[in-house]
Amino acid sequence: MEKNKFYWILSGTILVSVLLISFTNILKSSASYFLKSNKNDITVTGSASVDFTSNLIVWRGNFSKKNKDLKIVFADIKKDKSLIKEFLLSKGVNENELVFKSIEIDKKYKTKNRFNNDGDKVTSERIFNEYILEQTIEITSENVDLIESISNDITDLIENDVFISSEAPSYYYTNLGELKIEMIKLASENGLLRAQTALNGGGAELGDLLETSIGVFQILGKNSDDNFSWGGTLNTSKKHKTAFVNVKQRFEIN
Repeated sequence: MEKNKFYWILSGTILVSVLLISFTNILKSSASYFLKSNKNDITVTGSASVDFTSNLIVWRGNFSKKNKDLKIVFADIKKDKSLIKEFLLSKGVNENELVFKSIEIDKKYKTKNRFNNDGDKVTSERIFNEYILEQTIEITSENVDLIESISNDITDLIENDVFISSEAPSYYYTNLGELKIEMIKLASENGLLRAQTALNGGGAELGDLLETSIGVFQILGKNSDDNFSWGGTLNTSKKHKTAFVNVKQRFEIN
């Protein structure tokens, strides 16, 4: 009786072992087939960021005059233009960097109301009041520091009765095309390194590049609160900037 019981236990143990070994082999075979047939590539996203400083500045200022007589106000704004130009040239701005836009003429009116003895408005009419002439000056220069300083000092002309307002400068980078190419290279190298690292850790080898796509460039103010956008961001309000780009790559797994 004890002998038969022993044989039954032994037989059951052998059967379970055989089933486990078979099931394990099936799993290995299925995993291998899945890797080769359904997961024979790897997709990674490489990234690169570069800090740079703008080398081109665009500044605009607006000045105006007003008078009831068009000839007088026109003569006044021409005088202001000469004073502004003289001021800028004395500060070291090149004349070929200056552009005076066309004069805008605005005819202003005031409304005169007439009332009856009871205080009710009876009629009203628009009466000419004055002309306002406004002109914009624009400077485009690679001398960024100089124009920055001038944009802050230009209002000193108010002491000469030149009423000019200064806009915030815009900053650009003339070598942006070359920078973008270098960043694509850096992001691609970063993606390749990510793919190699992921596969080497798993004992696989990286094959050929099957597909690649370049994301939009994001150019933000350095250390600013600018946000990425789907169409790309181009910050022009900061002199110091940081550019970002992603490159998506799909590699074959050998």
